[in-house]
Amino acid sequence: MRKIVLSAACAAAMALLFSTPSYAQFDIGNKIKNKVNQKIDQKIDQSIDGALNGKKPTAAGKATANGAAASKENNPEKIKAWTKYDFVPGDKVLFADNLAGEEIGEFPSRWDLNKGNAEVAVLGDDRAINLVSYGTSVQPLMTKTEYLPETFTIEFDIFFDSDNPNVEYEIFLIPKASNFIEAKHGDFWEPIAIRANGIRFQDYGSESEELKAQDIKNQWRHVAISFNKRSMKVYLDNQRLINIPNVKGTPASLRIEVDKRIEANTMVKNVMIAEGGKKLYDQVMADGKIVTYGIKFDVNKADIRPESVGTLASIAKLMQEQPSLKFSIEGHTDSDGDDNSNLKLSQQRAEAVKVYLTEQGIATDRLKAKGMGESKPLDKNSTPEAKSNNRRVEFVKM
Repeated sequence: MRKIVLSAACAAAMALLFSTPSYAQFDIGNKIKNKVNQKIDQKIDQSIDGALNGKKPTAAGKATANGAAASKENNPEKIKAWTKYDFVPGDKVLFADNLAGEEIGEFPSRWDLNKGNAEVAVLGDDRAINLVSYGTSVQPLMTKTEYLPETFTIEFDIFFDSDNPNVEYEIFLIPKASNFIEAKHGDFWEPIAIRANGIRFQDYGSESEELKAQDIKNQWRHVAISFNKRSMKVYLDNQRLINIPNVKGTPASLRIEVDKRIEANTMVKNVMIAEGGKKLYDQVMADGKIVTYGIKFDVNKADIRPESVGTLASIAKLMQEQPSLKFSIEGHTDSDGDDNSNLKLSQQRAEAVKVYLTEQGIATDRLKAKGMGESKPLDKNSTPEAKSNNRRVEFVKM
């Protein structure tokens, strides 16, 4: 397979992308990170000491929680931009691929190629699926051809060199092949078309003036799709650009294509498909806890990513509406890596979530933070989906 060869200028630009704090890297700004820096710095030694039976964390362990916070520039407007983001992912992961262990230059092993040319590439520190040529089309390699439930969410990141309108990602939610009825399935024969600043589906969608105002140079955009029986919402970064209360269609599977009429890097990473679930209050009443995959962190750090805001806002709202609720925030990891490191990291992440919620007005005595590491897996097998289901934050009723 052909390997990617980057020009010196392109390599320099990409190096700049991954070394300079920017909106494209989802820098949350000081509202979360300064608090994490201040409060975790005070508490994390005691919390982890107890969890590790008296073992003192190393300086390197503390740097995991605090290093990124100390190095970022203060910018409260960046978290403010995400405060209206209301996307919450489903509560059971059906497909997840971060391309871990994939060989650079080869076709990604958990995908199928419909047409064109695709391969695993490295951009900065991340692996991504490089959609090399015009019309390249890929889809998740699943055991069933029709795998989307009636309520689901899809998330992924896509790369843009610029805001050139001649680059477009096309997301097909493919309807069931059997018993096709145009009135029922017709809408989904057209793609959700995504450009750097806007989304279009049929006659719905728009450009975002806020995103359009940005100077886009070599950046990732986060895409989130929420489908609930007949309603569909689609987000580009923090902007909800499509909200259809009654879309005609029964999606059964996913396909991602690229339409580019110029030379451009077109890449996809961090694809996750999840099945929707119970409302938060119903989860607490039925199970005594809330299990969520919507609180996301930078890799091997306790820095909360801004796409977590929708889930965190939902938790805060529930606690405001139910003032008697108290939660133990429990961080869980998968089994990759060292046991003690995972325990430390999960404690740091639980502390970071507690800090965020107290900043939203939740009394600190209604929350406690506890790192569980890899000690309580939900799924014991070693598939990427199992690992994604094990990487979670639980809110256990106290």
